[in-house]
Amino acid sequence: MGDQPAYVVRGATMACTCGTHKRRINLPESHGSYVNGKPMMNEDDYSPENVPYFGLCASPKMAGGEIIYLIDEQGNNIGGPPCMPTIFNKWLMPKENAKVDNKPALTTQSFLKCAMDGEIFFVSDGQHDSD
Repeated sequence: MGDQPAYVVRGATMACTCGTHKRRINLPESHGSYVNGKPMMNEDDYSPENVPYFGLCASPKMAGGEIIYLIDEQGNNIGGPPCMPTIFNKWLMPKENAKVDNKPALTTQSFLKCAMDGEIFFVSDGQHDSD
């Protein structure tokens, strides 16, 4: 993605340091700001509607719980506790001087902290991803 952070739009790919699967950020309703024709995101876009689960969770905090089985990105059958993001605070490191719906815009440097010790970060900005 280069050295410069890019604005994040709906459909950008995210990953979690404790998760097994990448997911796309969702935005049910646009804030009215766009980059390359795609809706931009802001620091308050961290609800379960925006940030889904990331497959299985490798956090030690999830040990001893329910086990489910999924196919990983290489086609292997893997098992472990299901990811259930528990997020209490907005995105960290947004672009303070760029507003989306009067709130700081998300960039590829923005990240979330999950209560299960995971860090959710952007793998792509979504600007040039196909929908």
